[in-house]
Amino acid sequence: MAKKVMKTKKKLVKKPVKKTIRKPVVKVAKKSAKAIQQKPLKIDYSKAVTPLGQRLVVRLLQEEQVTAGGIIIPSSVKTQTGYLKAAVLAIGTGLKTKKGHLKPLDVQVGDTILFQGYASVKVEFKSTLGTEELHILNESDVLGIV
Repeated sequence: MAKKVMKTKKKLVKKPVKKTIRKPVVKVAKKSAKAIQQKPLKIDYSKAVTPLGQRLVVRLLQEEQVTAGGIIIPSSVKTQTGYLKAAVLAIGTGLKTKKGHLKPLDVQVGDTILFQGYASVKVEFKSTLGTEELHILNESDVLGIV
């Protein structure tokens, strides 16, 4: 005797398909201490401190001297006589002539300049990196562009 096999119809129900997002695989290589360096954040100083007229906002470039005996003398200990070297961070609009036209400045943002030690006004600027000392001076006090 043969058994009858009854076929039943199953209802096909579509289940919602979950889309999986695969995260990219990042390979981490071992780097030496010299290779790991943080890039300094670029701060737009012209938005924070806007110099007026023919004024400039500059940051002194730090120079250290090493004596013959190997002693390092930082620039903060040295007396500020003569000239100082600085990087220009922001510039003013320029000088107005008698006719009312603007004469643009000769110095641009990013230039390295020389100026007299006592020709500037010191300003403390607080940012995410900490406090730093900036100087504001007139373009006429600039001795030259390096």
